[in-house]
Amino acid sequence: MTDPIEPVTNDKIYGMMAALQVSLRALTKSHPNPAALIFEFHQEHEETFALLVAQDIPDSVLESYRSMLFAISPNTDIAP
Repeated sequence: MTDPIEPVTNDKIYGMMAALQVSLRALTKSHPNPAALIFEFHQEHEETFALLVAQDIPDSVLESYRSMLFAISPNTDIAP
């Protein structure tokens, strides 16, 4: 018998990532200066990642952060 917890957790996480991506895409598209907004998202990511690296946390946390950030990034041609 397989453990039903893993798929349910993955499904919930996928649903949350999709909702966050839609929200970020809408914010980016409706922003008066989408390039500036994406630049700020990138700056915040760099700062947050540096703070996480400086902490005594498992590498799995860093990988999870990067994976989530990649998964929720808005689909756009504008890049920092």
